[in-house]
Amino acid sequence: MANADTVTPPREPAGKSRAWNFHPALPIGMSPVFDLPWKPKAALAWFAGTWLKITPPVNHLLCAIAAYLLLWPSMERMASFGGDWVAQIFAINFGAVLILAGALHLYLYVFAGQEMRLKFDVRPMQKSPRFTFGNQTWDNMFWTLASGVSIWTAWAVLYFYVAANGWIPTLDSFGASPVWFVALFFIIRFWQSFHFYWIHRLIHIPWLFKNVHHLHHRNVNVGPWSGLAMHPVEHLLYYSGILIHFVLPSHPVHVIFHLFALNLGAVFSHAGFDKVLIRDKEAIKAGSFHHQLHHRYFECNYGSEEMPLDRWFGSFHDGTEAATKRIRARKKLIFARK
Repeated sequence: MANADTVTPPREPAGKSRAWNFHPALPIGMSPVFDLPWKPKAALAWFAGTWLKITPPVNHLLCAIAAYLLLWPSMERMASFGGDWVAQIFAINFGAVLILAGALHLYLYVFAGQEMRLKFDVRPMQKSPRFTFGNQTWDNMFWTLASGVSIWTAWAVLYFYVAANGWIPTLDSFGASPVWFVALFFIIRFWQSFHFYWIHRLIHIPWLFKNVHHLHHRNVNVGPWSGLAMHPVEHLLYYSGILIHFVLPSHPVHVIFHLFALNLGAVFSHAGFDKVLIRDKEAIKAGSFHHQLHHRYFECNYGSEEMPLDRWFGSFHDGTEAATKRIRARKKLIFARK
């Protein structure tokens, strides 16, 4: 018999949808931070659940601090453009995504470390002519490492070169403004959600979807390497949220955290499993069912759970059969206008 600490995925959770192998309790919700009337206890519980446990955002923050303290080039070096420090940042970024996406892919898909437990979609990674090299995994790895890491690095190099030369406002240390230093991490999370929603809506415009975003949406069923498998134009837009740091005074840790959240966060959110289990115990929250719904039904859940923009603009899919019918009707209206 399983002990009290063992995670036993429910086979028939309340509100079970037959469309999925596993899903969280339905209907899924959004962050309560923006609920009206405001619910302070629920909002505080949400913040605690995000920041006081080993969650992907905490993972990104710890990785950002470690990268800055142990691996990142000094601001003095970055004040003069040089291939050595550019290559150093590229190597850090390449290594970070290779280790995380590679480890999750090997554990969840190659070695089937938790078999099908907590997996949203039963389908495996595909071999099909529609993917580069005819293989979904190789396709995803190529676009992630060749385009994603390169453009991610270019944005990082642009910011740090400009910041190191004193051309934009920066923070030198935690002591310079402790309240702002801490608050900016929360602002980054909400800004990331806001920016992603509108960029995502943009690339769902028919011409951009057909010529740019379609590459990412070939992944109807996703895996860890799918999160950053995008067209270069989409990568340029996706990382453009970093421009907020050209306006708001930021410390290098804030910027590295923001970039890790965009990149390592995409790896986690596309893992395809709700949680990673080690010996039947939850190790870390992984995939996002909210975003998995977007990959299956396309014209819904453009944003993330942090901000309820999908709810406000009528594109929210809560995982229920009723929502599926509503989204399919919405898609018919969208395509009828094309």
